Amino acid sequence: MSGELRAIGLPRTETYWDAGCATMTANDASESDDPYAGLPELYDLEHAGFSDDIELYLRLAEVIGDPILELGCGTGRILAPLAAAGHRVTGIDRSRPMLDRASGNLRNAGLSDRVTLTEAAMSDAEAAGGPFGLVIISLNGLMHLPTQPEQRAVLTAARQALDPRGMLVVDALNPSPELLVSFDGRIEHEGAWRREDGISVDRFAARSHFASEQRIETELWYDWVDREGLLRRVRSSFPMRYVLPSELDLLLEIAGFVEWKRYGSYDLDPFDDSSERLIVTAEVTPS
Repeated sequence: MSGELRAIGLPRTETYWDAGCATMTANDASESDDPYAGLPELYDLEHAGFSDDIELYLRLAEVIGDPILELGCGTGRILAPLAAAGHRVTGIDRSRPMLDRASGNLRNAGLSDRVTLTEAAMSDAEAAGGPFGLVIISLNGLMHLPTQPEQRAVLTAARQALDPRGMLVVDALNPSPELLVSFDGRIEHEGAWRREDGISVDRFAARSHFASEQRIETELWYDWVDREGLLRRVRSSFPMRYVLPSELDLLLEIAGFVEWKRYGSYDLDPFDDSSERLIVTAEVTPS
């Protein structure tokens, strides 16, 4: 069972919500001038144990071929294993701190020569060049676009970036009614992670659901006590908009895709009402 599936059925200490996109804002207790300064390290810390989707992208990359583009690449969680497998990859993100972290991660892994990083919005896929054989919007990346027009614009940009024989892959949450009802604004402790220096970081979250807009407002607090005994905090606040399966069908059609398939897991199990993931592969040219 994948980490994303566990996130629904078990306590939300297992949840992996953030796509690493630049739609988040954060400020730490030291009043940094950089609103993103505290997030990249915390993102890597929180997602270090999550790799359930990597095998899917490696398999698709092997079949579809290079080059590969990830929209909303964050700190390079997906770029790195693709590059390590020998693929030529490009990542777009609008957050310079996230890209700087990605650059460092790739450099430390000896993969910098196979990866191009571009600072741009997800809807500005043309900034990455192309065309691309495979375009990836991973781990709720589409949900970090808070309006339907923005989501449509990104899907259109993805289609325009594709080679005529290429493929888009979208991975989004398919929230159950029970999960959405639980987002009532209460503050909950969602997990703790230990940094390399041994300091433990705790995450607290409050989520509120607004059904008429398919919107989930999220506030996150990352707290830790430093070596001097001072409490440090990074706060992140952002909206997420989930897409209904039939709505995503329409958005893909409007964006210019002619054929797509739905799946309910990273193993590409059939999608049904109980699926906790909405994974779609979409093509411009009929197969």
